[in-house]
Amino acid sequence: MSVKRLSSLNLLRTFESAARSQSFKLAAEELHITSSAVSQQIRDLESQLDVKLFDRQGQGLVLSEAGRHYWQDINPLLLAITRSTEALRQRYSCTMLRVSLMPPVANNVVFPHLHDFQQAHPDIKLRLDVTLANADLLHSAVDLAIRFGEPPWQGCEHRKLLAVSIQPVCPAAINKAFDLTGHPLNLRHAPLIHMTSRPQAWPEFFAKTGLGIPLPTDEFYVDDYPAALEAARSLGVALALYPLENPLLEKQQLVAPYPPLGPIGAIYAVCAEGRLQEPAIQSFLDWLTTQLNRLS
Repeated sequence: MSVKRLSSLNLLRTFESAARSQSFKLAAEELHITSSAVSQQIRDLESQLDVKLFDRQGQGLVLSEAGRHYWQDINPLLLAITRSTEALRQRYSCTMLRVSLMPPVANNVVFPHLHDFQQAHPDIKLRLDVTLANADLLHSAVDLAIRFGEPPWQGCEHRKLLAVSIQPVCPAAINKAFDLTGHPLNLRHAPLIHMTSRPQAWPEFFAKTGLGIPLPTDEFYVDDYPAALEAARSLGVALALYPLENPLLEKQQLVAPYPPLGPIGAIYAVCAEGRLQEPAIQSFLDWLTTQLNRLS
């Protein structure tokens, strides 16, 4: 077959994303284009192939039999092209490394010392995505993720970076008002900041410490961990990840009335299988490990 008869790589990438997610909308979000553009590209590909790739069922989409076979065939080939392209860039040009970072690692560890990394590794250009969401390391442009959790992750390899505990933190005024330091039982009456994304965090903490049932005068609810830490600056007591939030304690922006409890898990570096030993990833992880170890 002549190469000229092959479909555009962009059309194939769009088809692969839509086939994997079974949704033009999700494919559009992943590829940063509109849903109508995805729909048009799928129609163009079907026209070139003279084959129907999707069937509509109610309000949703499903792959046709031909579409399913085609996706199974091209998916590993597109992954191979992506990896070969990245390998070529690393060998012959300045390396672009896209890293997904959880907010406390980004704010307390990476950003304050990023200039040091850039000076030590001018050949590595970092693109940093700060998010609590787990990046899709097999199908997105993200090369490396720094996340809290428990391995394994399918299709990925990992490296443990730092054991993590939990520790109540609050403003000095709250600590004084409720006489928290040295008196753990007083925590039951302090205003607690809950995360709707992790509603069991405080109940699990009280169960593990044997402090009984909390009886706070006030309770506050926020969406996630960064919001809880921000609320803790003035409203009450939040559960922080130790030692990631040590810089806040050192700057006296928050105080920790009690020692940390744990470890409850760890921070891991995660990437697609076969990539952990790539020079750029190794350089970044060696530097990051040094910075994390300085927190303790």
